[in-house]
Amino acid sequence: MTLKSLYNENRLFFTGFILFAIACTFLLLFFSKADGFYFLNPFHSSIADFIFIYFTYLGDGFFCVAIGLLLFLFKRKYMSLMVISSYALSGIIAQALKYYIIEARPAVFLKDSSYKYFIENVTLHNFHAFPSGHTASAFALAAVLAFGVKSKNYSWLFLTGAILVGYSRIYLAQHFMDDVLAGAVIGFLSAITCWIFFDKIFRRLLRL
Repeated sequence: MTLKSLYNENRLFFTGFILFAIACTFLLLFFSKADGFYFLNPFHSSIADFIFIYFTYLGDGFFCVAIGLLLFLFKRKYMSLMVISSYALSGIIAQALKYYIIEARPAVFLKDSSYKYFIENVTLHNFHAFPSGHTASAFALAAVLAFGVKSKNYSWLFLTGAILVGYSRIYLAQHFMDDVLAGAVIGFLSAITCWIFFDKIFRRLLRL
């Protein structure tokens, strides 16, 4: 598998991701960190709080591993290996960057502001915001699933789910836009890397 062939087979997902990245970059260029955060959080509601508190778990490591195990049980062993490996790669990169980049999260960055939508009973961490690990995991999972399904029309569904996980991290005041964009790029590139470089290895392993 080459990058060119992967792109040709998955133009819908690639195009959607590029448009998403452009939109995020636009916000980062024309808004400050705080202003961009306020722009994306104009209001909250109890229903949206409930939805995003649980939706954000779609980017949790346990969820990604669970999907990998389910695929394995349903005889989709190749896809299972791709899901687990892309999650592992994105997680390693994200956690390594978090370790070296001590970036403040909204709870600290905005502690002296008038922001009023911090959600009760939601853990608000203080530092190691960059990049968003949940977003990285969500995009790695979404990309692998999009690459693996026969009907590429599902690409929009997977991409939309990953974008909503990324937005949930902002909505829940866990991350800023730059954290989310970086996580999305890490997840997407991790999936591409695994799909290109592990393809032959996994196929040989499964033949054994």
